[in-house]
Amino acid sequence: MTRTLWLGLMAVLILAGGAVPYGLLAGAGPSLAVPLFWAGFGLAVIALIAAALARWRV
Repeated sequence: MTRTLWLGLMAVLILAGGAVPYGLLAGAGPSLAVPLFWAGFGLAVIALIAAALARWRV
């Protein structure tokens, strides 16, 4: 994965971290949508960090 692609994906993920739960899901009633979003968000962050570290050599 190129650095530019990784940075772009990280930027989209950061924007989604604010826009989705506090914008799109803010008016919805109690549901599992917000916890499921944060679970997916966390997995996506872990995946991006793993992708960044995969080619890192000491």
